[in-house]
Amino acid sequence: MAVMSKRERVLRTLAFQETDRVPVYDILQNDGLIEYLTGEELTVANGDRVKGAAIGRCLDMTRMPTGPQEPRIIPGEDGLVIQVERWTSWYIERPWHSQHELVTWINKQIDKENARVFDAVYRDAFVRQVQHFQSLFGDDTVQIIESGAGLTEMYSPMGWETFSYLLVDEPELIDAWLEARNQAELRRVACIADPELVPVALTYDDIAYKTSTHTSPDWLRRYWFPRLKRLNAAWHERETRCIFHSDGRLWGVLDDLVEAGIDGINPIEVQAGMTVRELRAKYPRLVLTGGIDVSELLPYGTPEQVRAAALENIAATDGLGYFLGSSTELHWEIPTENIMAMFNAAWHSKN
Repeated sequence: MAVMSKRERVLRTLAFQETDRVPVYDILQNDGLIEYLTGEELTVANGDRVKGAAIGRCLDMTRMPTGPQEPRIIPGEDGLVIQVERWTSWYIERPWHSQHELVTWINKQIDKENARVFDAVYRDAFVRQVQHFQSLFGDDTVQIIESGAGLTEMYSPMGWETFSYLLVDEPELIDAWLEARNQAELRRVACIADPELVPVALTYDDIAYKTSTHTSPDWLRRYWFPRLKRLNAAWHERETRCIFHSDGRLWGVLDDLVEAGIDGINPIEVQAGMTVRELRAKYPRLVLTGGIDVSELLPYGTPEQVRAAALENIAATDGLGYFLGSSTELHWEIPTENIMAMFNAAWHSKN
């Protein structure tokens, strides 16, 4: 079979069609690998350019293409304070000290979501950003665009304990907030969706731990799944496929996810009991992405063990409808030789 472009390889994989080799999808946040692939030192100043060049040399599809960040503290306009490090960030201060103050803060967030406007100016900025990174890749690596169903950015600022209390004490408030966030994202989809620019969207919410969903399936079915279904439908109406992302153990709600219209699943967290082989057996028409354990195997295993796991996943899918990749991202603790062993399994998968 003739060598395909990356875009052709991605689109054919999404359609369960034969490809010249298995494509690779991942998030690249590994200084050693980036410098190995480009021969340049990675800095904050050159980060987008150098990381972009590395992406172009190893990935068929990616997201989060920006380079490393300058460590700093960012005070947000909504009162949240964020600690930023090279490849990650987290909340260090919150603007409430009681549940009453938190409820007031959430009502302001609802008003903000309801007021969000996605117009031609927003679309032009979005298109420029996608095209900017496309130019840095130097080829046709596909950018998968993130599109949240609404939940993750609700619980993240406050933490699960506080959010759990609100689920009980303020269910109507949580429902209203989720609806406002979902409606805002639907307006954003209507503004930016373009199958030429965005052939695949990553609809997402992290809804699970390693043992189960972190809220009850009943709650998800009542409040969250209808919003995910609405979001997937909005992308589908605009000829864009939807790969759903959530870490954790999803077996208990996978039928619900399929019914909500997902086209594929990511990242297939091995340490949570999710495997490519079992997913393909039970859901033969789901596009699968990931499935190479990034918690233990990639950082601590040998190149031979990584290659064996990659070949097992390729064999389990017959190389169809599968993007090889890590079970979250290629982070800074993974040895370069292990990542290259995974890549080479894909690059030579149909030789």
